[in-house]
Parts: sequence; C-alpha cells; structure tokens
Amino acid sequence: MSVKGRVAIVTGAGGGLGREYSLLLAAGGAKVVVNDYGGSLEGDAGTISRAQSVANEITRAGGVAIADGHDVSIKADCQALVSRAVAEFGKIDILVNNAGISGKPSSHAELDGAAFMRVLEIGVLGSQLMTSAVWGTMQTQGYGRIIYISSDAVMGFGAGGDCAYAASKGATFAIARDLGRFSPQHGIKVNVVMPSGSSRMGDLSEGSKHITRTYFEASKCAPLIVALASEECPVSGECFAAGAGRSARVTLVTFPGHTHEATAEGFINNWGKVMGNEKDAYIPKNTIDHVRYGVWHASGLEVDDIPEFGIVPK
Repeated sequence: MSVKGRVAIVTGAGGGLGREYSLLLAAGGAKVVVNDYGGSLEGDAGTISRAQSVANEITRAGGVAIADGHDVSIKADCQALVSRAVAEFGKIDILVNNAGISGKPSSHAELDGAAFMRVLEIGVLGSQLMTSAVWGTMQTQGYGRIIYISSDAVMGFGAGGDCAYAASKGATFAIARDLGRFSPQHGIKVNVVMPSGSSRMGDLSEGSKHITRTYFEASKCAPLIVALASEECPVSGECFAAGAGRSARVTLVTFPGHTHEATAEGFINNWGKVMGNEKDAYIPKNTIDHVRYGVWHASGLEVDDIPEFGIVPK
C-alpha cells in the first residue's frame, strides 16, 4: 500500500498495538513519529524511554523514526508534538489516535470521578486534541488519513465497574463516524478500528489475557491500520474490527419498530416489534438517513436533506 514517503504520528506507540502499527507503517516506507509518554495504565506520566525503544527498533531495521514523549491530553503538548513532526519531516499525512488507558478501577456504586475523567482525557480528549493539531496541515495539503481506535468493549462486557474505558471507546467510535462524513471534502479520510490484540491492557484480567494471548496476536491488527492509512483507502466514517488476521465492518443497525398504540403499554405488548427481527435490519448511511427511516415508519412522511444539518418534513 502507498504509505511510502508519508509521515505518520502514532500515539501510545511505546508497546503493544501501537508498536505494531508503527513498525508496519515504517516497514512500508513511512516516516514515523513514535509518541508515548511512558505512563501507567492508570494515567500517571512516565518517561520517553518506551517510545525511544520503538523508534530505535525502527531505525535499526533501516526505517525512519523519532521518539516523542508528550502527553496527548494536554493541548500545548499536542501542538508541540505536531510542530516537531512538521519541523523534522515537513508534513503530516497520517495520524493514528491509539493512546488510551484502562484507568484506575472503581465501582459503579462508588465511582471515582477523577479516575473516570482521566480515561476520557487521554482516550477521547487526547484523540481530539491531536486531530485538531494536525487538521490545519492536512487541510492545506488537501490530504490526510486519521484513524481512531475504539474497542469491542462498546458491545458491552457486562462486568460492571465505572465503564470509563467503554465510554471512551464509544466516544471515539462516534467521533470518527461523524467527522469521517465531513472530512472527505478536504481530502481527509477518517475511520475507526476495534482491534483485538495482545497487550498489557489485555493482561489486566486472567480471562482477557487468555483470550488475547491465545487467539489475537497483536501484529495481525496492523495490516488494516496500514490499509486505512494508505492513499488507496476507499472509505471514510466507517468502523472496522481487526484481529486474528480478519477485518470486517462494524456498524449500527435499526429496525421498523412498533408505531401503533404509542403508549408504554402498547410498546410492552409489542416488544418483539420494538426489538426487531434480524431479517428486517436496516443500516443507516448517516444521521439524517436514520432520522428519515424513523420518521417514515412512524408517520409515512418523507424527510428532506439540509446542507448543514437538521431535518424538515415535506
């Protein structure tokens, strides 16, 4: 794939999946800025040593890479990271928003608000601050590839807890689908990936460690990242699962539903229709399409497009 000569920033790249993304991008000829602040999974800062180790690994293999230790949850750090990349390589073509933490565990009954927000600061705010920092350069170039990292966690483990990690990954899913429908007009494609690969985060519980170490070799998530980072990437605003050598689109669906007897009792008594049958699943193309589908099934009215946003019944 055509990533040769491109400049990529990979955040949270000091180990695990981020390391694999960086190594494969570099093997394809991309110049890679390996970002990792060397912190803990609870969000405490560390050193640049982990990022430097991966950058050294790339250069020893004949690739081009520099290490960066900025904290992506801090706006000034993101701007400094991007400024350094542009100064070093002259442009930015690819951003992989991989940085994320599991956070300090807390119970759903005794929520640790500060710990919850730290997960969102790095995984969600950090991703948006980095996207914001590279956007001007990519828009001026008329070219860019931005990849967000979500997780199967958005499907719901059912394990309880503060759900901060799932919340952060749900947010990156939504952001990428929304921004990815806007960005192509500027030559920028934005997508999101739900990777399944072995990492220190996957090792936090014996159950997840067994699954990831048995079935999900981390390196097998990287080819999809390179495909989405390439010039040939055909889509924007889509989500994909990646793991065990498999890639597949993941999306939201809706159903015709129940519209008569629009009362609480009416919905309960027709719960099968509310839940829907798999054969009747409909995949909305975007928010307006989802609204149009719902309005038509509820009232038979058609819905017009509005150039910016919003809906008006005909």
